[in-house]
Amino acid sequence: MNTPVPSYPQITSNAQAFLLCIQGHINNTCRVYSGRFGLVIFATCLTFVHGIGLVRAESTGYSSILTGPLGLNTVPSARMAPAGTVTAGISTLDPYVHGYIGFQIAQPLYINIRQSAEVSDINDEARRLYPGVDFKLRLLDENAYRPSIAIGLQSAIGHKRMAGEYLALSKRYNDFDFTLGMGWGRYGSAAHIGNPLKALHSHFGKNRDLDGEMPNAPSDWFTGEDIGFFGGVEYFTPWVNGLSAKFDWGADRYESERAAFGFDPAAPWSAALVYRPAPWTDASIGIQGTEKIMGRLSFQASPDMWPFQSSKKDAPAPLRTHRSGDADPAQMQISADSAGIDLYDAASDAKFARAMLYMNAGTPAPRQLGRAARHMANHGGKDAEEFYITPIVYNLRGPAVRLMRSDFEQALVHNQGSPQEIWRNVEFITDDSKTEKTGTKKPFSFLDYFGPKNYKFILDNDISLSEEDSGALYRTALIIEKTVPEFFGLLTTGGALRVNVADNLDNIRAFRPRALLPVRSDIDDFADNTITLDKAFTSFTHSFNPNTHIALTGGYLEEMYAGFGGEILYRPFGKRFALGAESWLALKRDPLTSMAMGLNGDHLLTGHVQAWYDVPNYDVTVQARLGRYLAEDLGGTLALQKDFINGAKIEGFITVTDNADFDAFGGSTHAYNGIRLSLPLGSVKYVPQGSEARIKFAPQGRDSGQSIENPLPLYEATEVFAKDHIIAHWNGVLD
Repeated sequence: MNTPVPSYPQITSNAQAFLLCIQGHINNTCRVYSGRFGLVIFATCLTFVHGIGLVRAESTGYSSILTGPLGLNTVPSARMAPAGTVTAGISTLDPYVHGYIGFQIAQPLYINIRQSAEVSDINDEARRLYPGVDFKLRLLDENAYRPSIAIGLQSAIGHKRMAGEYLALSKRYNDFDFTLGMGWGRYGSAAHIGNPLKALHSHFGKNRDLDGEMPNAPSDWFTGEDIGFFGGVEYFTPWVNGLSAKFDWGADRYESERAAFGFDPAAPWSAALVYRPAPWTDASIGIQGTEKIMGRLSFQASPDMWPFQSSKKDAPAPLRTHRSGDADPAQMQISADSAGIDLYDAASDAKFARAMLYMNAGTPAPRQLGRAARHMANHGGKDAEEFYITPIVYNLRGPAVRLMRSDFEQALVHNQGSPQEIWRNVEFITDDSKTEKTGTKKPFSFLDYFGPKNYKFILDNDISLSEEDSGALYRTALIIEKTVPEFFGLLTTGGALRVNVADNLDNIRAFRPRALLPVRSDIDDFADNTITLDKAFTSFTHSFNPNTHIALTGGYLEEMYAGFGGEILYRPFGKRFALGAESWLALKRDPLTSMAMGLNGDHLLTGHVQAWYDVPNYDVTVQARLGRYLAEDLGGTLALQKDFINGAKIEGFITVTDNADFDAFGGSTHAYNGIRLSLPLGSVKYVPQGSEARIKFAPQGRDSGQSIENPLPLYEATEVFAKDHIIAHWNGVLD
């Protein structure tokens, strides 16, 4: 039973014309960040979001404030977008223009990367830039009796000028959505009452600087002698679909701007009209007081609406309508091989058939298991009822999967079954004593090793909007990668070439000091090479059992480092947690040598212990790691990752170490943070399976908090036979 294809709305010519007008406005406004480079970056971000949105986008009807999070005009609300939503926008209100990229990592958590430019006229160049990373966390969801409650931090990591914290409450009543809140820092400069948190500890009542060249820090959060109150309402008009009106009263009195350049703010109230012509875009225009005009444009979409997949879909082999003949394991393998399925070590007797399935890591496991079962049924003889398939990926072994032959016959021959009915009889066998093994390995194939198989393309984009010295930095590269999963049944080998397409990293040289022993602060030298060897490695991988795996890897591990090391992973099947550890002897590569293959003599030992946990109900994986990083700094990383059915991924991370790296404000920071977005391209015509577009939003050229980019991470490799993955993709078992 195939999953029905949704019917997507068509984009009208009016909406397309509206989009073209908006893009023209962006062309004029984006240059305030860093001239033509800022335009390239912001247009790239909007292109990705727009590309998703043209297919389909979910919408709650709520829209962003000027700086990115959902809310009214100038004040945030407690509203959240659907999990996985990506938002890109630009706004203006004297004396700032804001650009932002926001990610709803999970239903209760929103992360926003923002660049604010001090400019009164959008045709002028920016006088100063104030980057920041903003967070919003929902504490309680709305019900019939209570409001939705959220706390947020603007410039939680970033410039003090934009920093402020808030507690917001929102309640919907028919077509009205009301918001009330209290704010600290920038959101509380109206100073309506004393800071109530002083009753908890004197720390919160300390005098707080609302401006300065040192970045905002956790010690500044929710501090200050006084706080302010804000509120407002949004009215969703019943007579025009997508039209709403917003009114709010803020507690921001622009104290920093008054002191810095004598700014004369308007009255603290604002009113605006918001129009959403399509679920993937909205725009607003309004006034603050009676003096200043504000405007905003946003695009929003979810990666699960991305139209492409990790792998292409072709027609599976038909299942024979009648059982006949004797079991023929050899023909079973030949038939599967002709369909591109690596089935080996096949055997059969009167009751069962078994085989080892060498899986493609970019294709959902249920689809591969279902197609293998077809070939086993066609050549399994008359009497075999049970199929035992042991999945193998990169020479790592998952639990054997028992499938019932009659379930597939009911579904595919008699049209009386479904994936859910097949699932009822599935058994996963993790006890090696219950499965017979011959030890047969997949034979070496010159076609696998030297032929066109196992290639993929990666469009790699690194973007930083969190730079005060250069506004925004970007780097784009095309990576051509080939990984041969089994080399004589023992080793996995891989290699990749990196073609550097475009960047503006010369700004790093102009504004930043270079470390004597750079970790990644010499990124501009690597980007200057048109073509480099991205990686070339060999890895011995082994599974002690379906739950415990190791990998020993050596070679050119990533663009900037060679070396060797190992990883061990304990990932019990069907459990929500996993534990692991890795260690590397890292050798720094010299970007000034041919293909960056030379080594500069710098070497160090790095390693981490790691843990993963799949959070129930939110479909989010939390990763924590502790250890030694490449600058010999000690610390930890916390990451949240959300996976989508189509293969897209969003990950947010923050690393804190004992090493103080420089920041964009002339000070120092112990934190390194960012967001990664991966979009599959493997189903695009002429593009190899497993190909993807990667976008990383993080500060570039930093030295602290950096780790080796493992060329074969075990947690990622074993995802294809994890139970959660199999359950999520089970509807494809008959595809």
